[in-house]
Amino acid sequence: ADRELVLEAVRQNFEALAHAADLLKADSLLSPDAVAVNPFAVQGSKSLVCTVLELSAVEGRFRFRVALGLGGQQLDGDLPQSATLGDLGRHIRASALDQERCLYLVLPGSETPVSALDVEQPLVDLV
Repeated sequence: ADRELVLEAVRQNFEALAHAADLLKADSLLSPDAVAVNPFAVQGSKSLVCTVLELSAVEGRFRFRVALGLGGQQLDGDLPQSATLGDLGRHIRASALDQERCLYLVLPGSETPVSALDVEQPLVDLV
């Protein structure tokens, strides 16, 4: 069973979870509430690519700078030390995108976007 496939199906129709395998029905990341706030696109979706140019811990907070797409627009901000990748994605989405849109997030040193299933990964693990 493919978790990302089920995540996208639930994103499109919450009732799709009823047709998933029992193991996936119990996955907290696939609940309709969790899917509704997950800012990350699954592979193959048409979504904006946001590249994290800087991510650093400064005075108990995370400072970041993100390039939005290929147009050169950038977004700077900071998040609390307890922040996750999902918090970063939601902040980007709230600041620069339509709340309904998902995004691909590419981290420094990577060429591929984070998985929509990494939404709970703490930023402290990345710095």
